[in-house]
Amino acid sequence: MTNGNEIDEKPENKFKSYIITSAQGIQAPYSARMYGEDSSKGKPNFSLIKNIEHYRDKNNAELQICAIPGSYINEIELDEFFHKRDDVYVEKNAKQRNEQNKKREKRKREEWRIAKKAAEEAGRVFLREFPMHYFWEEIPDTDYKTTGKRLNSNVKIIAIPEPSQNKDPLSGKQVFTQDHGGTSIVIPNPKQRFLPVASGQAGKYPKLMMTTGSCTLPNYNTTNRQGFLAERAHTPGFVVIDVIDEKIFLPRVVPAQKNGTFIDSGIKYSEENQPEKAKTIAIKFGDSHVSEMNPKVHQANIEQLKWFQPKYAHFGDVFSARSINVHELDSEIDRANKSAAGIRSLEKELVMTGEYIQENAKIAKEFGGEIYIDYSNHDDMLFRWLTKGQYKNDDENRLIAYKILGEGINRYNTLEKAIKKFVEIPENVVFLKPGEDRIYWGYQFAAHGHLGKNGARGSLKSLMEGYGKVVMGHVHQIEINSGSISVGTSSNIPLEYQLGQPSTSMAGNAVLYDGGLLQAIPIIKAHWKKEDFASYLLENTKE
Repeated sequence: MTNGNEIDEKPENKFKSYIITSAQGIQAPYSARMYGEDSSKGKPNFSLIKNIEHYRDKNNAELQICAIPGSYINEIELDEFFHKRDDVYVEKNAKQRNEQNKKREKRKREEWRIAKKAAEEAGRVFLREFPMHYFWEEIPDTDYKTTGKRLNSNVKIIAIPEPSQNKDPLSGKQVFTQDHGGTSIVIPNPKQRFLPVASGQAGKYPKLMMTTGSCTLPNYNTTNRQGFLAERAHTPGFVVIDVIDEKIFLPRVVPAQKNGTFIDSGIKYSEENQPEKAKTIAIKFGDSHVSEMNPKVHQANIEQLKWFQPKYAHFGDVFSARSINVHELDSEIDRANKSAAGIRSLEKELVMTGEYIQENAKIAKEFGGEIYIDYSNHDDMLFRWLTKGQYKNDDENRLIAYKILGEGINRYNTLEKAIKKFVEIPENVVFLKPGEDRIYWGYQFAAHGHLGKNGARGSLKSLMEGYGKVVMGHVHQIEINSGSISVGTSSNIPLEYQLGQPSTSMAGNAVLYDGGLLQAIPIIKAHWKKEDFASYLLENTKE
């Protein structure tokens, strides 16, 4: 045993999958009297739970259903469906408070019975109502386990006693990632969030914070603003943690539809069918930065392109501008070092970028897919290098600059024309320009993310304001917020300019499935799937 909410600091199992979801308490009699009775509040989403159990069995996983408050902190008790299950957990302080409420209510009910009996024996009319404040007619005899388990040395489930309707369940929670030398955390909550916390100064993986979504119907006090908005943000689903070894884990947030259907890593679970391969509409890869790409991440991206077979594949920052980095052009030492390393040639970088596009386009063509090169800030570096005349003092790249200038370029086609000058680009590749939308199931995929509102720096929050639902790049970090996603990076971590700074950079992509479910697929130490993923598919998918 350790402190408060943690019951085990040592990982019990290696090479295992965990499913974590939340279940809200049902409406208490007090709330029903105050705001109107609604028996659906906190009820199980039976279709979703059935599908989760199917997923659990197919993946040999451990399921943890974590009890959390309903519309207020004393709505702790769950629907009777959960009472006898052995996979239900509750936060330590909430469990103690629930036991106290049971004792208090039992005492009041016993006092009521005594008073009623005395009144009847005396021939008096007894008008006092039967005490039902925290519980309905039957006070359940439940004894849930305590939430809090370490899944491996780098991730644990924690429980925090707070109202379910809080706007951002991750606000102020970074402190919990600092425990035990740094750890990622999974927090049971009816919203789904994913946010990295900066770590190290030399490319160390960030700590991750995740919230789970819920397997019950929403229970909020919608007569106030906070509860009204919380019901809108209530998300069916769960978090899955694939433990690869005692250090490496693969986290995924899995959203579900209200009917219980969900898709994880391209496998669809629905109540009436066996697991089957889902149709993928679009994928957005972490920023490419081809000349600085991590080869292991590149291999993982190729695997995902072949597996998901998206109709549309989006790439941002394919051109890194490493050869003409405007921040280094005034440094003779940096230029000399890059020349010695063979990375000062603009032509080589353009060819490398073009060949990367070719490679992905060739794969996509096999299944009828299209490649979109999103307009990005690194694309613009080439145009700025040319317009500022910086090539004039660049002996190695001056001739290439003149060739590009002769192509009739403008700000938004410079990269496309420069690449096509040296590499033949397949017909299924489109270079997008600013203002060209690509929206699938309501999600804007064409925004790289560097252009925020009114010319400000882009962020997921600002782009959500502008686009509603968006999948963006640029920030090199995976974040999930209100269903929108920012993807990671495919580059080496750290890049040279990141050395010495704590960073949230990590690899990972976003996948949009037919039907509108969107999922982030992190890549951790070159892993994005379990080793037995292929055999699992052969066993569990339809022909």
